[in-house]
Amino acid sequence: MQISRVGSGIIAFLILMGLLVPSSWLIGFLRPTEVAESLMPQLLLGATLFKIGLVLIGLWLLLLQKYAKWRPTPKDHSSLPNRRHALMAAIVLPILLVALPLRLYRLDAGLWIDEIFTYVNYLGMPFGEIITSYDSNNQHFFYTLLARASFQIFGESSWSLRLPAALFGTASIWALILLGNEVRNTKESLLAAALMTFSYHHIWFSQNARGYIVILFFTIISSLLLLRGLREGRAYLWFLYACAVALGVYTHMTMLFVVSGHFIIYLKTLIDRRRESWPERWAGLLAGFVPAGLLTFQLYALVLPQMFGPTMDATDKTIPVWTNPLWTLGELLKGLEISFSGTAFAIAALSVFGIGFWKFAREKPVFLPLMVLPILVCTVVAVSLRYSLWPRFFFFIFGFAVLVVISGTMQLGQWAAMIFRLDTRAKNLVGNSLCAVLIVVSAASIPPAYRPKQDFAGALQFVEKVRSADDAVVTIGGTIFPYTRLYKTGWESTRSLERLNMIRSNVRRTWLLYTMPEHVNAKYPEIMNVVNREFEVVKEFRGTVGGGNIFVCRFTKSDAPSDAVYSRQPREVRSMEKRRS
Repeated sequence: MQISRVGSGIIAFLILMGLLVPSSWLIGFLRPTEVAESLMPQLLLGATLFKIGLVLIGLWLLLLQKYAKWRPTPKDHSSLPNRRHALMAAIVLPILLVALPLRLYRLDAGLWIDEIFTYVNYLGMPFGEIITSYDSNNQHFFYTLLARASFQIFGESSWSLRLPAALFGTASIWALILLGNEVRNTKESLLAAALMTFSYHHIWFSQNARGYIVILFFTIISSLLLLRGLREGRAYLWFLYACAVALGVYTHMTMLFVVSGHFIIYLKTLIDRRRESWPERWAGLLAGFVPAGLLTFQLYALVLPQMFGPTMDATDKTIPVWTNPLWTLGELLKGLEISFSGTAFAIAALSVFGIGFWKFAREKPVFLPLMVLPILVCTVVAVSLRYSLWPRFFFFIFGFAVLVVISGTMQLGQWAAMIFRLDTRAKNLVGNSLCAVLIVVSAASIPPAYRPKQDFAGALQFVEKVRSADDAVVTIGGTIFPYTRLYKTGWESTRSLERLNMIRSNVRRTWLLYTMPEHVNAKYPEIMNVVNREFEVVKEFRGTVGGGNIFVCRFTKSDAPSDAVYSRQPREVRSMEKRRS
């Protein structure tokens, strides 16, 4: 590959920018407003790392154009568009036209706490400030940038905050069809797309203003590009792979687990084909994994000092149950039960998944490592670091799981047809019918997905309606930030029992709101002991986030001696505790 004039100019520009532009100029361009003095050293170091990244990218381009001499595998022209592909396109479009409205409907339902953090902390920033700010794991850069653009186009609202998720959710269905064609066939890919279209969890995440649905999209696309890159060895496929990976990691770090699985597959391919004449052997490394690493470094360079600095607000690791893989597995099984409208159907779907897994292991063994390896790496890393293993961290495999379930259902149909000695047409009819039943059952679970993820607004309206002017309202744990920063209620908040006792000592009646009982019980055990003993749970506002119900409690002073008041546990509270256990 010879270096063109344009290529030489790009390389020279990148290297000169990295060497000559002062870090202070770069920060001044991105953040023209005044910057806190304590933050400036981290920003300047980040700018220096960014400039180093420019030089490294320039050197990589120089190396690539000078030494890359692989010849791509000739393309199989039998795979070019034909009537079958045209027919498939005619089917795909209606699927997407159904999927998009399902994900736009009630897109403005109640936000949950992580969405509120993003809304309040980042969406008011200019783009330059967004890409140079990282003080919490809540910052999903690529999604934040998309949401900020949505705000500028459509105005600030819950709807526009979630719009990028709805669009990426719809795009992930299209991506799944492409991957399904690669690893299975047209029929199963379309059935998988239909199942994903009418999936509770896919709709839920497509209406979640976080990066997880974006990770699903890039996981599917990068896996497809990996398989095609290994087969064809074309540089453009590997470079597209690098871009997909970098944007995925820029959305959320869990994409690194996907890439680690891909790299293991690539290394195994190198070993398995070590004795073959394979000119494009190093294409994946030079045009895929290396630029993926360089682009990822470049995207994060500006904030790397903040990620490991003293201002970083690390994720709370004090909740032991959240670090237990068995808890994660239990939550995943609960999600399966929701998705298939009951335990019986969930068990049936799990059994079908096992059949599909077996079928893929026999017929397409390279597919299963794409799904299994990232899960294993993620689990090992999280357990080793005692990091929270939230089920949403594994949502990136959802597309793979849908393909496996459809494949297992079709296999079940074949077995049934063999038992009853049906002809070929009947065999297909049985498999298609079982898949249709599966899709209908999944569709029946959709309506609850449109409920508020956390009903902060409902709880606020209720409290304002029933409270008296002299009553105190107190928030603890996960209710503090939403009611203080988003709704600006002016309510009291507390993180200590002493503060709570002082507040309620001055009024006759005190209202207290909390959410995510596992968190507040572990984080504020003294407060929750008193709340469970002395407060009455007046109303519970349900949300679709696991553990995200909002509890509205009330304490009323009594003329009885204090010992009697503090030892009494209201019947409503006892019933609530019994229900939780």
